[in-house]
Amino acid sequence: MGALVGALEEARGEPTRPVAIIAKTVKGRDLIGVEDAENWHGKALGDKTEAARAHLESMLTQPLDLTPLLKPCEPSRGRNPFRTGSDLNLQLNRTHYELNQSVATRKAFGEGLTNLGEQDSNRLLTVLDGDVKNSTGTETFMKRFPQQFVECFIAEQNMVSVAMGLSSVGRIPFLATFACFLTRAFDQLRMASISNSNIKICGSHCGVSIGEDGPSQMGLEDLAMFRSLPNSVVLYPSDAVSCQKAVQLAANSQGIVYI
Repeated sequence: MGALVGALEEARGEPTRPVAIIAKTVKGRDLIGVEDAENWHGKALGDKTEAARAHLESMLTQPLDLTPLLKPCEPSRGRNPFRTGSDLNLQLNRTHYELNQSVATRKAFGEGLTNLGEQDSNRLLTVLDGDVKNSTGTETFMKRFPQQFVECFIAEQNMVSVAMGLSSVGRIPFLATFACFLTRAFDQLRMASISNSNIKICGSHCGVSIGEDGPSQMGLEDLAMFRSLPNSVVLYPSDAVSCQKAVQLAANSQGIVYI
């Protein structure tokens, strides 16, 4: 543990470059008779249980109290899916769209993010993109707030992980890519849900709307995928105005929201 804390402290002291910590792990560390042994994955310890428990307890520096971990979870049935954050209430400026004007929802998404960014005096709003910013509309936000934009390139799994990290330090991350590419990151999205991460996701070019680009670019699974995540909210805007309102609702709510 001391080595790990030391590595984290050293990493935090590097102000200009990315830092990676590579940790060597030993499976079953400090479990007598099991440590670094083969064929013990997912198995009960059996007659080794008492010896392992006694040894682990002997290593504790303070009494072990499991009471907080044993309390039953509050049931979620009937709760409002929007868990509104008490310290955030970003408001949109009035939209400038004209009646009957044809506006792509992805263009409205980028403009809505930029609109909210201008109201965000604490600069908590952070936008990430999977190297398709000119298509998702996040390019508009990037040009206005370059210091609050992260280009994640074609690494959707990593993009979700970065967003989870940003949310853990109080940022409000919006990540965007084509809806079809989010299937690559489903494991990370599932873990974000389990971790109660406060991340917002936009999947553009959903359904068959991408047309001649072909089926490989069509997001046909996204609604089912996000509806399977506990406590996630799916917003499906029908036009530019509702898209911007969806961005506002997502920013001011707590938890995973998919647009």
